[in-house]
Amino acid sequence: MRLHLRTLLAVASLLCIAAGFADNDPLAEQREQFLDARKALQESRLDDYRRLAAGLTDYPLYRYLQFEELRDRLSRADAGEISGFIERYEGEPVSWRLRRAWLYNLARHKQWQLFLQAYRDIQPVELQCYRLQALLAQRPLKTEALVADAVKLWLVGKSQEEACDPVFDYLYDSDHITPELVWQRIRLAMENGNASLAGFLSKRLPEADRAWVTLWREARTRPAQTLEASELRKDTPHAREIVLYAIQRLAGSDAGQAHRRWQALREKYAFPPQQVMQVERKIAMAAVWQDLPTAHDWLVEVPDAAVDETVRAWRIRTALADADWAAVATHIEALPQEEAQQEEWRYWHAVALEKNDRRIQAMDEFARLARLRDYHGFLAADYLRWPYEMSYQPIEYTEDALQSLAQRPGFVRARELYRAELLTDARREWEQATQGLDEAELKLAAVLAQRWDWHDRAILTIARSGDYDDLALRFPLSFSEAVQRQAHNHQLDPAHVYAVIRQESAFNKDARSSAGAMGLMQLMPKTGRSTARKYDIPLASTRNLFEPDKNISIGAAYLKQVMAEYDNSIVLASAAYNAGPQRVRSWLPETGSRSAASWIALIPFTETRKYVQRVLAYAAIYDWRMQRKITPLHKHMPAVLPRSHYENSAS
Repeated sequence: MRLHLRTLLAVASLLCIAAGFADNDPLAEQREQFLDARKALQESRLDDYRRLAAGLTDYPLYRYLQFEELRDRLSRADAGEISGFIERYEGEPVSWRLRRAWLYNLARHKQWQLFLQAYRDIQPVELQCYRLQALLAQRPLKTEALVADAVKLWLVGKSQEEACDPVFDYLYDSDHITPELVWQRIRLAMENGNASLAGFLSKRLPEADRAWVTLWREARTRPAQTLEASELRKDTPHAREIVLYAIQRLAGSDAGQAHRRWQALREKYAFPPQQVMQVERKIAMAAVWQDLPTAHDWLVEVPDAAVDETVRAWRIRTALADADWAAVATHIEALPQEEAQQEEWRYWHAVALEKNDRRIQAMDEFARLARLRDYHGFLAADYLRWPYEMSYQPIEYTEDALQSLAQRPGFVRARELYRAELLTDARREWEQATQGLDEAELKLAAVLAQRWDWHDRAILTIARSGDYDDLALRFPLSFSEAVQRQAHNHQLDPAHVYAVIRQESAFNKDARSSAGAMGLMQLMPKTGRSTARKYDIPLASTRNLFEPDKNISIGAAYLKQVMAEYDNSIVLASAAYNAGPQRVRSWLPETGSRSAASWIALIPFTETRKYVQRVLAYAAIYDWRMQRKITPLHKHMPAVLPRSHYENSAS
């Protein structure tokens, strides 16, 4: 009875703080005990672990202790105990994580029958291959489904996991891999840039076919020379394939030469029409990336069947680069309706109308755009000299509804893990808890995350709901002291610093990108170390880049550094912060100047182009959030000058 009462009291207090309705933290002591128990387990102090864990059976994260303890002894644990845990917590992160760990353990010990019984859901490729190994070990062997699944894993343009080797050996030994399948995979490998895999696979082809693969591989690094090969003078299927590949590889480095060679070659071979169109699209797009003056004309010549949204967009952008406003208007007016309604094209259509003396239509379009709270809407408002419309609308909810959501077990666990600084586990629980929520519940969940100061989850969750008008939720003012201090130290606009944090990490302090960028301002380790040395900022380890104060300190210093390289231009500095200073230098005009808006529109990388646009818009929103006078975008957007200007300024 005493235990039951204690459990009820613990649950009641948990529910109270889960929704953020209590100033105190009644679970703080249990949370500390949980972390102590977890540390004892990690240090193999099992007596201490058992003593501490015994007092946590009613704590929401007790299952995480059970999970870690069971995972540590998978080889010794009874299968019934493991499967019992998995079934008891089915649908929770601890369940699928233990299942996956158990599957790896069973595969290592070749316990294939138990492996097949435990295998569920979609698993990583390595486990998929272990499953096929398990099926190969069965008697009688059931080959039909096994072969189909194995061929699907084999037929990719990259090397697969080592666990797949026994399965692929079976396919080869049983003659399920035909020469045609080998050719299919070679094509996939070459398309994927994996020439070494293509060479490896060619060993399974006849000698004459291996020679074709050798020539194809040479076309990857020496496309112009390969096109002169005597083997390609005769129109054969392999010759056509290699010529097409070599032309497209050549286009990547020299679109002008590729265009000339293609005009001479295209009539000599019986190329399928679809391939002809794709090559011409490839050459035209390569001309864009290489900033050739012929790019616009070649894009216009791309056959209709090969024209997609990217080609249509760059027809507009290259016309914009040439200041051919009639062409800009024509291309935009020819867009499919859905594309034509994009804010970017509406803005440039209005500019083109104004440049073409269709002023009344232009003013109407600018007026409609100026009501929008985004980069192009703000530019339109600047043109009209209108104030920005923020259209702030906080989410409406009741405390009862918020508390009801907070009491759901998944949200309870997510909050406790977040408070315990187990952030990866916390995000897993949050993702699980928010799956299947409707729009209203997603809004509530976003408010809940905001209430807990878990701003990255609040931002991402409210975006899933489609509600973008609660600016206090979407643009938090966290780490205010550090942002203000470092902005002052480096003569930066705090709104700019906030905009970079918002765009880089959405206030996720332990964010790590696929490239390795770390923390709030997404600093690469090398950049973090060099900037810290340059500005005498102590940095004992790159792990410290996950600390908010340290990250903002070094990030602001680096932001100031790139600002200084570009005359304190937020436009160029933001582009350099995202894509790197070297790339930005290559995008600068050789001669003359360009308006900042058109320069941004011509940034070759979609990610960087959108990054700069968002940073500029977010800076205006942060001015509003900080209750400061909003700096209009045009004040941050002086003309982009020739490359030599910035090189001379830096020196």
